[in-house]
Amino acid sequence: MRFTTNEKLIARQSKIARYATFAGLAVLLASLVTSFAGNFPILVAYALLIVGFALAYVGAILAQKWVKEPRADNALARALKGFDNKFHLYNYLLPVNHVLLAPTGLIVFKVKSNDGKITVQGDRWLSPFRWTRMFGGMGQEPLGNPAADVRGDIEKMKKLLADKLEGAGVVPVDGYVVFTDPKAQLAIQDAGVPVVRVEDLKDTLRKSKRGPVLAPKLLEDLARVLDAEANAKAT
Repeated sequence: MRFTTNEKLIARQSKIARYATFAGLAVLLASLVTSFAGNFPILVAYALLIVGFALAYVGAILAQKWVKEPRADNALARALKGFDNKFHLYNYLLPVNHVLLAPTGLIVFKVKSNDGKITVQGDRWLSPFRWTRMFGGMGQEPLGNPAADVRGDIEKMKKLLADKLEGAGVVPVDGYVVFTDPKAQLAIQDAGVPVVRVEDLKDTLRKSKRGPVLAPKLLEDLARVLDAEANAKAT
């Protein structure tokens, strides 16, 4: 199993997350100071409070994605460990964050770190609001509609292949929604795209990816296209 990850992007985003968090805390402290100081208008304190919360929230969102473990690329790496070198996972280097090159085609992963109860009914994804998320869970990203995201990511990869690869139409491009938090309680009904826990990902792929293997020349050309795109983005 091979892994190629945009380490420069991760380092940059992690630094931004820390800066935003520290800046938010500093501005919140300034808001507290000005609220008790008699020589500042109260509107200044309120303005600083809003800015401080905004910075802290942005920092928390970025930290959740780029700093907190298991980070998405690391969770996928551990889950897919054991596949041979015919499999190659690209992280943050292509139009889609996580793309697996397999002998049978491409697979995109939409990784979600959400916890709690998650209900899927067709194209409706629901995660009830919990007050506990106001304390310590501020950085959790919104659930959104991961199935729609996967379908969009599949189209992005198909477009890339159509522009760069001769015979791209015969390359299957599939996608999975992958949940990494063990506290996620999934209730899935007609999700539209496969939904799996990260610990079940390898077994799921082994069972589902038993289709015809792509021709060696096509696989070689496909790998060359992906490597070129990844190298261009990494520089």
